[in-house]
Amino acid sequence: MNYTEIKGYSIPKLTLGTVALGQDYGISNAEGKPVKEKSFEIFSTALSLGINTFDTARIYGDAESLIGNFLSHDENKPKTNLITKFGIKDDNLVNLETARKQVYESIRSSCYFLNLKQIPICLFHKANGQNMDILMEILPVIFEDLKNDGLIDLAGISIYNPYEEEIFLEHPLFEAYQVPVNVFDQRIIQNGMLKQMQQENKIVFARSVYLQGLFFLSPDELKGNLVNARPYILALQDLAKQAGMSIAELAFSYVRDLEEVTSIVFGATTELQVQENVKLLFVRKIPFEVRQSIESLFNNMPSEIITPGLWIS
Repeated sequence: MNYTEIKGYSIPKLTLGTVALGQDYGISNAEGKPVKEKSFEIFSTALSLGINTFDTARIYGDAESLIGNFLSHDENKPKTNLITKFGIKDDNLVNLETARKQVYESIRSSCYFLNLKQIPICLFHKANGQNMDILMEILPVIFEDLKNDGLIDLAGISIYNPYEEEIFLEHPLFEAYQVPVNVFDQRIIQNGMLKQMQQENKIVFARSVYLQGLFFLSPDELKGNLVNARPYILALQDLAKQAGMSIAELAFSYVRDLEEVTSIVFGATTELQVQENVKLLFVRKIPFEVRQSIESLFNNMPSEIITPGLWIS
């Protein structure tokens, strides 16, 4: 496992995402969330393969509780970096004190369930449509309070819309970013924000590498707004054949080889899926001409395809 030493942390190239362990998640996940014992096996497998960083959130069902229980069972487990997230309701954004109250309740709950005194990496999970001007008035204040009270170490942002990154990057307080990037969603590459984050020594977690499993669906399985994704899925399948790679290898390698990305957040509901994702770290690079085709064919994708929240019309 390759690691990046950054801001006092040793971050592996792979980060285990836990949303599918805390609740039913993923368009191609037919089996649903695994039982507790299976989740513990997944955690153990990840740690044994060098994945020392877990990503979670208050809204991920009982994922935080699962992680906390697992890590508290054995004090000899490797040191684990934990990332969790909080949101702020729109109604609470109008007042700093009500926003602060909600955030503190969320962070203290996360500390309780994760069995931590301090959250190593804490991300604000921005919802679509929230007013950026209001957020930038209250977020830095709340994060500074959390840091001063010793409840968090590093502050950061998790976003859906990469075009909002520039505003957050103007504030040095935000040291970690979780962003969507994949073969269909190249916005953060095209707008230069991914390169800027690297230049400013930010921790960059790439999520949605498989676009919540969309890449693995047959074109005949697509429903709702996703029917419009059919020609793109077919094109992706053709590119994988040209490269002599599986869909997973192609999609993973595209993000893996972005030098600006610190770690790829991946989900798993079985031990085998963890092992398979680790193996993808060693898959050969995408042929140059195929990578060029990816960047040409998918450089301006419709929002209803690259935004899971818009999949159901």
